[in-house]
This record gives sequence, structure tokens and C-alpha cells, in this order.
Amino acid sequence: MVSTLELLSKYRASVGVATVASTAFALFGYDTTIAGGVIALKSFQVEFKLSTNAVKSADVSSNVVALLNSGAFFGALVPALLSRYVGRKLLMTIAACFMLIGGTLQTSAQPPSISMIYGGRVISGFGVGIASSLTPMYIAETAPKQLRGLLMSFTELSLVGGSMVAYWTVYGCSLHLKPTSKQWRVPLSLQIIIGTVILAGSFIIVESPRWLAKQNRWDEATHALQWLRGASSCEEVKAELAEIHAQIEEEIRATSGRSIKELFRRQNFFRLLWACGIMILAVGTGQTAILYYAPTVFKQIGFTGQNPGLLASGVFTVVKVVVTIVFLTLVVQNFKRKYLLLFGSALMSIMLFTLGALLKTHPPVTGHSANNSSSGRAMMATIYIYIIGFTLSWGPLSWVYVGEIFPTRIRDYGMATAVMVIWFFNFVISKWTPLIFLHLTWKTWMLFGIFNALGFIFAIFLPETKGLSLEEMDVLFRVVDESTRRLDIEEHLGVTTERTISAVEKGM
Repeated sequence: MVSTLELLSKYRASVGVATVASTAFALFGYDTTIAGGVIALKSFQVEFKLSTNAVKSADVSSNVVALLNSGAFFGALVPALLSRYVGRKLLMTIAACFMLIGGTLQTSAQPPSISMIYGGRVISGFGVGIASSLTPMYIAETAPKQLRGLLMSFTELSLVGGSMVAYWTVYGCSLHLKPTSKQWRVPLSLQIIIGTVILAGSFIIVESPRWLAKQNRWDEATHALQWLRGASSCEEVKAELAEIHAQIEEEIRATSGRSIKELFRRQNFFRLLWACGIMILAVGTGQTAILYYAPTVFKQIGFTGQNPGLLASGVFTVVKVVVTIVFLTLVVQNFKRKYLLLFGSALMSIMLFTLGALLKTHPPVTGHSANNSSSGRAMMATIYIYIIGFTLSWGPLSWVYVGEIFPTRIRDYGMATAVMVIWFFNFVISKWTPLIFLHLTWKTWMLFGIFNALGFIFAIFLPETKGLSLEEMDVLFRVVDESTRRLDIEEHLGVTTERTISAVEKGM
């Protein structure tokens, strides 16, 4: 059996492409996280006149976070609308430009007016929405099936890495910078640097061979796939191109070329329901609420001081990064998607019910900046164990699953729909979480615990996708019979062989 290290060496071009593409998720993580930390700074509260009114502060906080999600909701639709005309490379460039403009506006805001912060968040969100829909789909289309889960999980590592940088940047500014506008401008300005890296990366990645094939640009698709799989893998390229060709032609025959209607064919519609369901439940785990408002969460369990809350939030992100690395190196290649989702749902549900019960029975004592009691340490432990469960399951796998289950011709539409769903529910949670914390207190965690229990039930019935090629998803979801697909592949192998040999002779 070929080891993971050997596969990484063999497919190093695909690994490089996935690494570059996943940097977009670093800004995704940074943007979605930075607001909660910046708003918690006293300098921001004072300059934008939020420190004297708790309700106004909660409302502005939710607006700053939620506006990114509203922009992302519409941005997620862009790849589907432009996929017929614009490839993955150019879309990544466009997303980076929106992120840069949004970050610049936020950094240039002039208090006490918060309008530039609001506008910048919407524009950044639009770019984040494009990247969130595009990146998993692009990596799925360029990765070999043996490494697809691992390479798609690079996005989660980038996301949590961006979140970690966001919180530690805010914490460092809180400790070492005077409480002036510089204290909150510096964290916001790092968006510009990350956006520049993404923009540069968009010029060095290769176009998706499956997108090229969908445009009937088969010679370019052959070149791209040959480069991604390595010069020594000609037979593998032939077989993969034959699969792609067979799938596309089957879909054209079934729908007379009307690709948007394919999404609503019975079995494809079931795929859409699975994708939307997994995204809704991923938001319902509660991780989004903690990620956006970690300082507020730790304040609820007794870490009321600015620096203790930011420090606890920073450690939270470090735990996520470490566990994500464990997931990439030891977990994703060795366990089925379904088993990991079941494990994560069970662990998160138990931890959140425990946290809610502790808050009810042992509320933190007022007047202390850090809750160092045994119950406080237990509550902290439940949050950290909870995030371990999320990071080993629903965190990375929700993006992996949705990015891989749709066929080539409707992947843009399916991915856009699922991602718009997650951004809509992110908007709802980000808008209402501060008020929910104010009014439901400990019951908030019971609510999220119930969502995780629902996620466990959902995962029991989820079709397993590990180890299948993108084209084999049609067989899994019964869009096409396995024997029919085999015959179609064999029919195209001869054509593909001639095309591949011709491409190699031209200088590949």
C-alpha cells in the first residue's frame, strides 16, 4: 500500500496548487475572526462611542460581524454565475481584489463614524464569499482521489491559522500598543497583506482541468492534468480523462445540455439536500458563535477582563491549529468521513450540555477578571475539548464533502447553493448571537447541544465518499448505473489515449 508521504511526493504539483489556493481561506478565517477581537478592544469601544451603552455595543458588534456574512452570501453566487465564461484562476484574482479593497476601507475608517467599517466588511465579505465557494471546488477538481480529503482539508488549516493570527494580533496590540486608533487599525490592516499574498498566488496556479473539459477545451485539460499528476503518470491521466469525458457526455445526453436543470434531477437534488444539510448543521454546532465572539464567550464563563478574555480566545485558536495538524497527518487519510462526523457530533453535544449545566449550577462570581475556580477551569476545559471534536470532524469535513459530491457540469451551482446556505445561517447567528448570550445565558449552550445531537442522527444516513473519484460520485448517488459508466469509460479510453499521446508529443 502506497504511504501518504509517497503520494504527496508523487503528486507534489497538486499539493502545491492546493497549498496556494487554500491561502484564500487564511483571509476567510482572519476576516471572520478579527471583528470579535477588535470590537472587544477598549480603544475601539471608546473611539466609536460604544463603551457606555451595552445594547448599542452588542448591536454594532453584531452588525460588524454580520455584514461580512451578508457580502459573502452574494459573493458565493459569483462562481456559478460566471463559470461559463471565467475560469478558477481569474475568479481567485477577482476575490483577492475585493478582499484588498475591503481591508483598506476598514483600516481607513474615521471614528466615530462606523460607515467605512460597515462598507469594508461588506466588500471583504463579497471576496470571502467568492473564495469560500471557489476554493474547495477548485482543490477537489485538481486533487488526485487518493489525497483529495487531505488536500481539501488544507483549507481548514488555513482557516484556523488565519483565525489564530487574528486573535494573537489583537492580543499583542492590546498588550503593547497604547489605546489609540493604532491599536485597532494594525489588526485590520493585516487583511491587506494577506490579500496581497492571495492575489500573487492567483497568478501562479494552474487552471482546473475539469473546468477546461466542461468548456470543451480538451487539449488544455490534458496539459493541465498531465502537469498535476506528473510526467510519469500518463496511464493515470488517460483513465481520469476518460472518466471526466464519460461523465460530461452522460449528463449532456440526460439533460440536452441544460446544465442548470441537472441540479434538480431527482438524484442530484438529493445531493443538494445533503450538501445544504451538512452546512446548516456545521453552523449549528455552535463553533461559528464561539469563533466570532470568543471574547464574549469567555466573558460569560468568568473571564471578564479584556486581556484574560483575549488570551483565552487566543489559546482557543492555538488548540484548533494543533488539532487541525493532527487531523491532516493522522486522521483524514485513515478514517471514513461518516465515522468522524459521528464522533464529532457526540463529543460536541456532550461538552456543550456539560457547559450549559455548569453555567446554570456554578455561575461565575462577579468582580473578578478571571474565573480561576474549579468550575471555571471545568468550563474552560469543556470549550477546548468541544473544539477538538469540531476540528476533527465537522470543521474540515463539511467543506470537503460539499466540494466533492457534485458532478463537473453542475459543481458551480451546487457549491454556490450550499455555500450561500452556510453564509445565510452565519449571518443569522452572527447577528443574533450577542443578544442570545444576553438573554438566554446558559441555555444558549443547551440549544447548540441539541443541534449537535441532530448532526449525529444526520451523519448516520450520510453516504460515504472517501476514496472515490469525483466522477464515481455519480455511481454512489445513483445518477448512473455502474456498468453504464464502465462502458462509457472504455468507449472514451481510445479517444483519450490519442489525445494524451498527442499532447505529450507537443512538449509535455
